Amino acid sequence: MTDKIYHISGFDCPSCANKVEMFLSKQEDIEKCHIDFSTNKMFITFKKNILSIEELLVLISKVESDPIFLKESSRKISIEIPKLFTKEMRFLLVRIVFALVVVIANMFILNRFDDSGWIRFTAYLLTTTILIYDVAWKVILHLKNRQNIIDHNLLIVVAVLGATVLSIIYMSENDIDKGLDFIMEGTMVTGLFQIGQIVEKFATNKSKLAVTNAIQLRVEYANLIKNDAIVKVNPEQLVVGDVVVISAGEMIPIDGEVMEGNAYINKSSLTGESTPVLVDVKNKEVFAGFLVESGFIKVKVLKKYEDSAVSKIVELIASSGGKKSKADGFIARFARIYTPIIVLLSIAVFLIGGLITSDWRNYFLSGLEILVTGCPCAIVISVPLAFFAAIGLASKRGIVIKGTSYLDEINRIGKVISDKTGTLTKGIFSIQKISPVKGVKKEELLESLYAAECLSTHPIARTICHDIDVKSLAAKQVDFKETTGLGVTTVYEGKRIYAGNISYIQQTGIAIKEVKEKGIVIYCQKEGKYLGYIVLNDEIKEEVHDMIKLFHKEKIEVILLTGDKKENASILQKELGIDYIYSELTPSEKVELLEKEMLGTNKNVAFVGDGINDAPSIKRSDVGFAMGAIGSDIAVQNADVVIMNDNPIKVYESIRIARIAKNTAIFNIVFALLIKIIVAILVIIPTINIPMKVPIIADTGLTVVLVINSLLVLYRPINLKKK
Repeated sequence: MTDKIYHISGFDCPSCANKVEMFLSKQEDIEKCHIDFSTNKMFITFKKNILSIEELLVLISKVESDPIFLKESSRKISIEIPKLFTKEMRFLLVRIVFALVVVIANMFILNRFDDSGWIRFTAYLLTTTILIYDVAWKVILHLKNRQNIIDHNLLIVVAVLGATVLSIIYMSENDIDKGLDFIMEGTMVTGLFQIGQIVEKFATNKSKLAVTNAIQLRVEYANLIKNDAIVKVNPEQLVVGDVVVISAGEMIPIDGEVMEGNAYINKSSLTGESTPVLVDVKNKEVFAGFLVESGFIKVKVLKKYEDSAVSKIVELIASSGGKKSKADGFIARFARIYTPIIVLLSIAVFLIGGLITSDWRNYFLSGLEILVTGCPCAIVISVPLAFFAAIGLASKRGIVIKGTSYLDEINRIGKVISDKTGTLTKGIFSIQKISPVKGVKKEELLESLYAAECLSTHPIARTICHDIDVKSLAAKQVDFKETTGLGVTTVYEGKRIYAGNISYIQQTGIAIKEVKEKGIVIYCQKEGKYLGYIVLNDEIKEEVHDMIKLFHKEKIEVILLTGDKKENASILQKELGIDYIYSELTPSEKVELLEKEMLGTNKNVAFVGDGINDAPSIKRSDVGFAMGAIGSDIAVQNADVVIMNDNPIKVYESIRIARIAKNTAIFNIVFALLIKIIVAILVIIPTINIPMKVPIIADTGLTVVLVINSLLVLYRPINLKKK
């Protein structure tokens, strides 16, 4: 199996994209295909043979008459900037202007000498043909290939043909006024339909552009120091080891570390937090996409641009459309069922109304108006766009949701299970107590702990070894081993050292008793001799109290899994108001408890951790959240939702964003159906003579309104007020 991503454009609406998607999915060489109309992306999984772009275009042309543009996407072209006004839209506008000129000429010039009406009829018919030929060709192509025969194109063509037939009947009966009224009605319907297509495409492209701009984090240039001069280059040209300079007002182009200078940077493009942060040679880690607000820094390149945090985030968002949401599936099924129902309803109105009143012509017209009313574009365009806009809103707030399908899963969360260290706490420990045994100096205990912990990536180890020359310690040791959740061991200067929790040290044969201390206790032994222990404390994040209250407001349970002792865990539970807490757990036991909680509920269970030490739990949960994941490849890979900073409130914000997307989609569907039902009822009532152009105007206006409503998701505030 081989996965490929393509940039594809040229579709009129999601129905056309869905038609091509279904057709390609049935091909022998293709396992599955998904086209995301919102991002103009096509995701194909090939079985063995990878079809060329030319071969794909030939297949697409069998079911789609419009010119389709296709090119393979790459990490360097992760997000395409949509054009607001395409070449096809301009050509269509020319045809509409021509039609308008003909209509005006018919009304004010040709009527003076065309007594029979047939010249004006011919002019209207010619204009209608010019306007509708592309739509009619699609219908012919669908009939020829027996693919997606009953769609909105067929509805419009049948309606216009019906109006033309009525016009011919009245003209042949010398009822010139009615005959011209109906042919002009057909021309007006076609013209308004095409105007609607332009307005819908423009509104949709405008929406796509707004969302794309929200998630487009690309840095345009870098100031490279080369041969004692500064050269402006594309960030993709930079290699590891290059040095770039960034001044106030410029974006950092690459992941790296500060070599010289200091600056206040704005991280909002990646993390959603706009408070300036100072970076210098001590606090030196910087990432592409950060904005330098003041100061001047020289940065050494540590990663290629394509491997940078910002590049991977953009890639994740761009490929998020490859995972179908339930809304996408609903829309596909809806379009397949809804349009045939409209055709049957139209026939029923014609037959039943005609049989009851014998006014066949009037109810024939009502049947045609039902067809025009039934166009499903308002729903099939606006609903997927609402979910894509939600992805954009999340990105603006420093949250990367890997696909619209995960919005569905987030909406079903009933429990949030969290790790403690680095998730609910700051992960910045401080040594509160150093307690060597009698006969051992503090310096010996600390040196042994430094040596044992210096190669570990755990937050506790990083705290113990803060401001220590790790490289010199590492050079003097061999055989480092880390047992996750227990401790570490190494051979330092020829002597075996163990550091970890009480059970880990007891497993080495040292008979010691557990000390009762508030905090995390790390014990240490060297060459079979117990040296003593240290006590560390971590600080609860300020936002945790609010996060838990907000979860309870949404009726979501909060469960904490920790390796802490039961006494410390109980204190934390009372302080934070957590529903349930499990203590003294190893990483494997955390996974077991997570699975137990997942079995006991019909709602989804989310796990929140740092994405690295909690990787098994995050991957196993229904929805995995990785906190503070900027710059962490492992976190990005493991999680379903990547939170770029350390603020736990972002987990709640993710749930609110998913709710907003769902509610917007439901509103769009209900409102669209309500308007269409009202128009259909008005069309059926015999005493109300509604021109055929009114349903077209209503449908176009409805589509634009709902597209704008979906776009507004991108600008929705997240309410963090507690009851």
